[in-house]
This record gives sequence, C-alpha cells and structure tokens, in this order.
Amino acid sequence: MTALRSILTAAAFALTAPAGAADLPTAKPAGAPPAANCFSNLWTYLNSTAAECPLSYAGFTLYATIDVGLGYSSNGARFNGSYANGVANYIGKQSNGPKWLWTPNGINQSVVGIKMRQPIGYGWSLVGTLETGFDPLSGDLVNGQRSLVQNNGKALALQNANSDSSRSGQWDNSQGFIGLSNQTYGTITAGRVTSLSFDGLIAGDPMGGAYAFSPFGYSGMYAGFGDTETNRANTGVKYRADFMNFRGAGLVQWGGYDQGNGMAGMYQGQIGGDFANLFGGALSLDAIGSYAKDAVSVSTFTGSCAVLKSGSFAGQTGCTSGIPTFYDTDDLKATLSNNTGLMLLGKYKWGQVTISGGYEWWRQADPSGTYPNGFETIGGYSVPGTIPPTVKNASKLLPTQWIVYNAYLNNKFVSVFFFGAKYAINPQLDVTAAYYYLEQNNYSTTPCTGTGIHTSSGSCAGTQDAISFLLDYRPVKRVDFYAGVMVSNVYAGLASGFQQVQTINPTAGLRVKF
Repeated sequence: MTALRSILTAAAFALTAPAGAADLPTAKPAGAPPAANCFSNLWTYLNSTAAECPLSYAGFTLYATIDVGLGYSSNGARFNGSYANGVANYIGKQSNGPKWLWTPNGINQSVVGIKMRQPIGYGWSLVGTLETGFDPLSGDLVNGQRSLVQNNGKALALQNANSDSSRSGQWDNSQGFIGLSNQTYGTITAGRVTSLSFDGLIAGDPMGGAYAFSPFGYSGMYAGFGDTETNRANTGVKYRADFMNFRGAGLVQWGGYDQGNGMAGMYQGQIGGDFANLFGGALSLDAIGSYAKDAVSVSTFTGSCAVLKSGSFAGQTGCTSGIPTFYDTDDLKATLSNNTGLMLLGKYKWGQVTISGGYEWWRQADPSGTYPNGFETIGGYSVPGTIPPTVKNASKLLPTQWIVYNAYLNNKFVSVFFFGAKYAINPQLDVTAAYYYLEQNNYSTTPCTGTGIHTSSGSCAGTQDAISFLLDYRPVKRVDFYAGVMVSNVYAGLASGFQQVQTINPTAGLRVKF
C-alpha cells in the first residue's frame, strides 16, 4: 500500500491539473474540518468515487475506464485488437492450444464517454450520454464485424479471436442518446440505446458481465436472446419509471438495417421491484420480455488446410480460402431469425453477502423477410444478395447462399440457468463465485450423428457450462486489482465444428476509473 501510494503521488505532478474555483470546497460551519480537495493530488483523486469527485463542468461529466491484464488459456485464440474481448476467454471454435496472452477488458469494457444532466425547470432535466468502447492495448474502437472480416476465408487453425457484435467501430459504439428525466414521471431517452435485457442481465449477473469471468460478458448472445446485434438499438426509444418500490420499463426500436440496426424491429418490456427488510435482507426481482424481428447474426466463410500429397510442396500443409469467387473479402454471410425471449432475474443482499441468479428462455424462428437483394449490417458491412437459381449458370458460378433465412424450420429453443454469490470480506476486498448452464433442443432437419466435436450439426441438441471465481481488491476507490479463473465446456451439438471442448482461463488485471 505504501509503495503504491508513493508511486501514484509522484505521478500526480504530471497527470493532475490545479483545481479550478468550481472545485474548491464550500464553506462549512465553524468548527467543522475543511473538506479535502479531491484534485489536490492523484492519490486523493483515485481514492474518491465518481460521485464524490466527478470531472464535471456546466452539466457535462467526462468519464473513462481502462482495464488491462494478462491471462493464460489452456485452449485459446490469438489476440485480435478489434475484438471486444481481445482474446477467447470462453471456449469457441477458434480455441486451440495453450497460450499466454495480454488480456484487455477482463472485468470491464474500456470506455471513454461524456454524460449530460442539465436542469430545465419544473423538476425536469435534459440528459444524454455519448460513449465508445475501445481496446486499451491496440487503441482500436471495438468492432466485432472487423474482427470477422480479418478472418474471412481462413481455416480455423489460422484464425485469431473473432465474433459478431453490436459494437461495429462506431464513434458511439456503446451508446449515444438524448432524453428527458423527471423523478416523478421517469426517464425517456432516444437514439442509440442498450436493450433492457442487456441492462438487466449485466445487473443480475453475479460477475457483473465481466468478459473474462462470465459467459454473459463474453458473448452478447445471451442478452440478445440468440443474436448479439440486438443488444443495442441504433434508433430506439427507452422509457423507465419508478413507483414506490416498483419499476417498469419499455423499449421500441423503429427503422431497420438502413438506420444502423441489427434487426428490422424490436419491442421489450420490464417489470420489477425491490423489497427491503425481507428476512433481514433486501430482495430485488425483475422480469423482461422481448421480441426482435429479422435479427442478424453475421459470420465468416471458413477455409481449409490439408497436407499436399504431390508436387514440389508435397508433405507441406496448404490452405485455401473459403471466400466465394467474385466476392469481396469484406463481405459477410448472415443468418436471420425472429427472436422471442423471457428473462427472470433475482438478487438478495444480506449483510456482506449478495446472492443472485436467474433463468432465461428464448425461441428463434425463421425471419419475416428474406432480403433477396442483400443489405448492409451495422458498421456498413455488406451482406450480398443470393443470386437466384433461375439466372443462367448461377448454380455453377455463383452458388453461394449469403443470407440464410431457413435455419429455423424447426424452431430453436434455449434455456439458461445461472446463480452465484459475492462476499465482501472487507470494504476493499470481494470474492465471487458463479455457475452458468445453457441447453438447446434438437432443431436439425436431418438425423444427428456423432458425438462431441464430431456431432453432425450445430443444430443438434447440446449444452455448455462455465464455472468462475474472482477476487477483486480495491486499494483506492477508483482502482481494482483482480484475479480469477473461468472454466468453460461445450458438449454434443454445441461442440460441432469446434477444435476443443474445454478451456481453463486464469486472468489477472488492473482496472482504473476516471
């Protein structure tokens, strides 16, 4: 503690500006000790919360979070600076072989943003937020679609970490909205907003959506009821209101792909409540329902590698691109679906212990539209139209189906269970443990064969699970040192096409909030 304080205090001369008049403490009654100026040095600033010492001026507050770390994967994927997680903290198709990797965003997405709250009279305030997520190691804005095109056409053995995302390199890839707020009538916001299910699941997750320790943080599929692009509505209206100890919320997204959305429409509703002094503790319950029309899940074409049997390179491994002829490497394929989901969340706090858990269910059905001419998904990435077989020679030259709109002739049903507990050992140190389980039905249109990674289709019945542990130490209020581990597994149909079925990922890191 002494060494850390010395280092941070010394750094204050380079990183801390003198306080302005607005930052100076106000007068106190005679005999009261003078309030400390939280900008007097870096140590004092870091030992304050954002509420105690905001970087505010004229109703605007600047904030940022930086999260960096180091991790080991028993089966990992190489680092990708465009990918939100940077590395594969959870078992995925790219996971293969042990790796030591720099691991950003272990417990929090690194972000920079600005918030606004300006009173306008009669109890109303003008509010707004503009925030973008980035990788602190590469400096790139989070861009899941870019991580995909960087791996387009490559064999799995050659790919680094990549996945679809609701963040696609936008300057407001986290959120960017404006609205009105009133303590009595609630808050309404419009613009790029996070979904109710995203907000609820992160709040109800024992690990708080930590990328390195929670499937919910690692993959937006859970909050998106099957598709991560539905976690944010680019043209959405969200309303929240409280009445006594109850709360309600609603979200509507208008517009479609042309307005930067990952779905043609979405509707969500939420009800919940807080119940204090219940058996000596406080209970919080929430239910969230959702429907998304023509939700998008984009993916790459996968190449292949094989040992050459003849020619001057016989015995060596050669790889071929999986990108179809006559198309661009930045083009992506898409699977569309109509998604219906329900989420039940609960949290109980008793003294130093917080227990939380929940249940989630969703159904994916074939979409309402087929989009024969293709479309642009979020971030402006192109999904070409499939050439109709009626076109002469199309079946020979351009046979690729870029848009899959019949993946759910048999509906896909998924159930998710999770629970965990956090124990505050003292005000500066927490320990958390959590367990997550997912199962899907058999929605394949053909008989399933094989087992594990050799299961004939990802549409066959399967499960996946994860268990995680985390220690979080805060020597000062804005700084976390953390260490933990997540073990994740995939079975049966959900393992189809994978290279490995388990990864063990211990991770340690540092988070600083400004």
